[in-house]
Amino acid sequence: MNKYRYQEKLSKVTPILLDSNYKQPKVDKMISILTDCGALSSNRGLAIDIGCSAGFFTRALSPYFDNVVGLDIDDSALTIACQKQTYENITYMIGDSMKLPFSDNSVNLVICNHVYEHVPDAERLFEEIERVLSNEGVCYLGAASRLTIIEPHYKLPFLSWLPKLLANKYIKIFNKGNEYYENLKTPWGIKRLISKFYVKDYTLEIVYYPDKYCARDLITKGGFIEKVPKFLWVYLYNFLPSFILILKK
Repeated sequence: MNKYRYQEKLSKVTPILLDSNYKQPKVDKMISILTDCGALSSNRGLAIDIGCSAGFFTRALSPYFDNVVGLDIDDSALTIACQKQTYENITYMIGDSMKLPFSDNSVNLVICNHVYEHVPDAERLFEEIERVLSNEGVCYLGAASRLTIIEPHYKLPFLSWLPKLLANKYIKIFNKGNEYYENLKTPWGIKRLISKFYVKDYTLEIVYYPDKYCARDLITKGGFIEKVPKFLWVYLYNFLPSFILILKK
């Protein structure tokens, strides 16, 4: 696979990304976490939503910032986002997340929610986030783990654990596509990606207090995760399917 080939038309491959019932709980969770960490209290300026798709996160940020930019390479999703736009301070643009069209230290908030596995070079993505983020700025990162049991994009068990050649055959057998493009990283691989940032990890907080962080889309009430004693999650952390982190310079 060409290292620098983007995964295009993602919304056509994964139409659930355009479903408001699916996305709204994730929006509510993002807002609750950004509120908790103080990123929305008095922070105006510029916010950018990388991989914005149909703009659910982008629109949610509009009341808190002077300008909000939704960035994606998926022109189909951006067309839908523009049709739904209701705020004058929002701009949508086709753009390359490995070459963000913003000046150094100019962005107050970056949203990077389940994006890193879809870009050709995740290391370059985070170099760009660090470059554009202001000294007081915040990056909200949602990051899926390679060690997840059920792969989140194709819903096949252990898909992300396999070498690419086997993964490609696996999804073909189950008529899920012709290629497993996504490049999920292990928890320690994610830590390497964000090693230049100060990190506040909300993952276990969300597991412990799902109602506080509007996280019932992740933690089913009375489900398995909630029944596991809280102290055990410290040891099971690396096997959680995804992580939510706040990054600062």
